[in-house]
Amino acid sequence: MNSPISRRNFLQQSALAGGALAASLSSVRNVHAASGRGPIKLALVGGGGRGTGAANQALNTGKDVQLVAIAELFQEKVDSALTALKAQHPDAVNVPPDRVFLGFEGYKQAIAACDVVILASPCVFRPAMFEEAVRQGKHVFMEKPVAIDAPGIRQVLAAASEAKRKNLKVGVGLQRRHKLGYREAVRRIQDGAIGQFTYARTFWNMGTARAMVPRNPAWNELEYQLHNQFYFSWQCGDIHLDMGLHNIDVINWIKEMYPVRAMGVAGAEVRRGKDSGSLFDHFAIEYEYADGTRLFAQNRQIPGCFNYVAECAHGTQGAIEMINERNIFSITGPNAWKYEPEKPVVNPYQLEHDDLFNAIVNDQPYNEAERGALSCMTAIMGRMAGYSGKKIEWDEALNSTKLFVKPITSLNDEPPISPDADGAYPLPVPGRYEAI
Repeated sequence: MNSPISRRNFLQQSALAGGALAASLSSVRNVHAASGRGPIKLALVGGGGRGTGAANQALNTGKDVQLVAIAELFQEKVDSALTALKAQHPDAVNVPPDRVFLGFEGYKQAIAACDVVILASPCVFRPAMFEEAVRQGKHVFMEKPVAIDAPGIRQVLAAASEAKRKNLKVGVGLQRRHKLGYREAVRRIQDGAIGQFTYARTFWNMGTARAMVPRNPAWNELEYQLHNQFYFSWQCGDIHLDMGLHNIDVINWIKEMYPVRAMGVAGAEVRRGKDSGSLFDHFAIEYEYADGTRLFAQNRQIPGCFNYVAECAHGTQGAIEMINERNIFSITGPNAWKYEPEKPVVNPYQLEHDDLFNAIVNDQPYNEAERGALSCMTAIMGRMAGYSGKKIEWDEALNSTKLFVKPITSLNDEPPISPDADGAYPLPVPGRYEAI
């Protein structure tokens, strides 16, 4: 890391928080099944589609893994997850009713029952859950984003430091880091295949990501919003964090540093009105790194438009285009190269679990939490810039004490936002929104 915004600086900034956490955490064992104590016990926190998929991949690692507990807010999601997982792994799912934990505190009991926990609930809850897993001395796979605001990022960084001290293994769901095509492409860029890096462009431009879950008359407003986490920014952090993070992380990976500031534009052109949720539908953010190079990052979720999801990096001797979904990695210029996909293509979602469980079984150093948190912070800084219309500096963003949402501890709590008389939810107004 040769940028002022580097790993060393971040560790220094979080040292006080990390020290405070370390003092409060009890010394517990490093739990894994390599010692011959039987199967690796797995718990799932968050039984939605991504959580179920992650649990399936953990059970597919070829290790002796058994799902023993699940924590959720809603019983129907528990039932759906267990039905799907039992169909695929009938001998590896052992979750009796007394190891199904419902409610906002259920994750603590699920973590206590396992050796490895998958954290796949809405990311607004991720920092506290990760901190608790580290406190209990458990290995972790946590989906991205790892937090939605700067206080949450600092909490994750402190827990990541403690996880390293305890030799806990931590995976983060930024699966491009594990995809073979990306690994080879980034290696070539860092070896000089496109010359000196000059700028990058990233895109996550698509239509609506998923359909909204219709209202159930039995739900209150908070339950409705919790069933639609990807339509409410207080749960997913908005599309620039939820989706654009993948693109941004690739460029941070290439650069081996994090941006020092961000500015740009964002808004909601069509995502307005009744039952539209509380997300912007477009972002165009310019990030600046300490060496003066730029990343121009676009995100858009508007139906009927040109769709393009890719990372493009440009240098003094060429350029590269990386298209994840089509497995295309192509360099133009004097060092022209095109990736020949492996056959059969290896699923990066599976690879990230293979890598994590290999590290657990073989007791190898493995902790993706710090870099995952810092790339998340990059996207949060970009959202701050888009929401406010202001230029945002890294230090002020990272040190912000502003909570993106007040804590939610019960299904009877007031929802963070409420619709108006016409059913529309309020949105930030650039020029008025206070990001820091």
